[in-house]
Amino acid sequence: MLHEAFEFVRQTNRPFKHDEARRKIAMLAKEIHDIYKEHIRRSTGKTCDICGRGDRDAIRRVHDCVQGYDHRPGISPVLCWNHYSGWSQMFSRTGGGRRAQLGVVVLSDEEVDILFAQFLAKQLLKVASQSRNKGP
Repeated sequence: MLHEAFEFVRQTNRPFKHDEARRKIAMLAKEIHDIYKEHIRRSTGKTCDICGRGDRDAIRRVHDCVQGYDHRPGISPVLCWNHYSGWSQMFSRTGGGRRAQLGVVVLSDEEVDILFAQFLAKQLLKVASQSRNKGP
């Protein structure tokens, strides 16, 4: 239905008859776009469970439901852009993301939780290593 409306706006035939309708549709489309952009730019107000960082900008936002927790959003970790990217890579490397896309056996909840615990342990070791290297 929307596709037909947008195609109608792009048409150039009979402008004297359809011009006003096309203009109104275009204005409504712009209003929808503006509402969407305003919503996307709005801060989540959440911070990363690992590092405590919040939203950096409209693209690098905090994710409150990460891969593997799609069906358990209430217990999903909240991750900043950097930690979300790292988790997504680790999750995909295990095959969890690929299997879910193919509709094949997905990792169990326990496997996802163990994988996230391993990811968290690696992050903590990384921070500890950086702290030792910096020294007092």
